[in-house]
Amino acid sequence: MFAHVPVSIGVQLACWAIGRALGAPTRASVWIGAFAGSAVCVMREITQREYQWIEQFGAGRRANMPGYAGLEVWQWNTHSLAETAVAIAASVVLAAAVTVRPKP
Repeated sequence: MFAHVPVSIGVQLACWAIGRALGAPTRASVWIGAFAGSAVCVMREITQREYQWIEQFGAGRRANMPGYAGLEVWQWNTHSLAETAVAIAASVVLAAAVTVRPKP
């Protein structure tokens, strides 16, 4: 159920490292990473829902699918919603832990 978490955190850490290498502030790098990691997980679920729609209603053809089919979040299954929410929460918690720590 938590397969998205390492992907989200991995993307976040990569963005953080790239930001640090380019001299960007830690706060900006880690929050941009949280956004990017979350976006990867959301896009994967949108794509997965598109394939499900094509299989169920589109006769196996992408051309039959309306452009908004993957964006119908209310049609996502419970597993997809939970996995995406946990991955987003993990990225936000990591970013908050890094940027909200007390200053010495």
